[in-house]
Amino acid sequence: MENENLNNPENVQDPELNKVEKNKQITKKKNLSSKEKKAQKTEMKAQKLATKKEKQEQKIAARSSKNTRWFYFFILLLVAIVLLSLWDNYRRYKVSKSEKHQLDSLRYSEVFYKSKYHEKDSSLNILLSNYNMLLQQTIDNSKELTTNKYELMRLQKIVYMQDSILRQVQSTIDVALSGYQSDEVVVEMREGKLYITMRNKLLFPSGSSIIQPKGMTALSTLSKILIENPNIDITVEGHTDNVPLNPKDKNYTDNWDLSTARAVSVTRLLTDKYGIRPERISAAGRSMYYPIAPNTTVDGRAKNRRIEIILTPNLEELYKLVEGENNAQ
Repeated sequence: MENENLNNPENVQDPELNKVEKNKQITKKKNLSSKEKKAQKTEMKAQKLATKKEKQEQKIAARSSKNTRWFYFFILLLVAIVLLSLWDNYRRYKVSKSEKHQLDSLRYSEVFYKSKYHEKDSSLNILLSNYNMLLQQTIDNSKELTTNKYELMRLQKIVYMQDSILRQVQSTIDVALSGYQSDEVVVEMREGKLYITMRNKLLFPSGSSIIQPKGMTALSTLSKILIENPNIDITVEGHTDNVPLNPKDKNYTDNWDLSTARAVSVTRLLTDKYGIRPERISAAGRSMYYPIAPNTTVDGRAKNRRIEIILTPNLEELYKLVEGENNAQ
């Protein structure tokens, strides 16, 4: 067997060949090692890129999450602003509605005064026209509320001044006529006016329009106070009971005629003798149709036979006075 191996050239190992083979194997290993290193480097680069990409994706996700939070924050802020705006508008609406209610209440009061002061319809119509104009402006445009409030304050001031003036005059007249009995003179506030009621017991004989001396003295005292208050308008009303006049009396046809004559007598005395300006005063006969007591008793009929001197502040003068005070301020 050994001889056969020796004789066979393939089985004979050449040292040179072995070296070549070894070198090839070494070179091959080196090549494989270099490729593995390259593959490892490539894999590491890929891992680094993947890591870098992952970090970038995380940053993008974080930035997107942050942007999303800011977006929701701005949405919530916008909703809050809208809600606050709606609340403010609602509050303004409630305030406007409350002020409109106050305007309506004052309008009813103004209508009430208009019905009572029928002698001053022209003055009240001016005020009512201004008031209605301001009210309409308030309804049409809420921005005019300030102007309307100013006008309302002005009207309230006029009403307050009117009452204040009459109260002061009433106090002065009470003192000046304190010497007369309650069944002769009564001074009282009624329906926003000052009434000085003088009974016929003080002023006139029965069935006559000639003023008695005692009545003239009372009217003289009263006229001095009226002259000191020139912005007060005066109405003199004559009233009778329901007893018909004596048919034999040729001076007066009926109670209408008598009541008017008595009112005119007082008016002429106040203007001609005591110096009250005629444009301030008016006279009216009411006959028996405005009794203050039942005509079924002697005392009641005596109360109904009277002269009523009605004092009302001149609304036009008050209006000018308030305007002047506002302009001065």
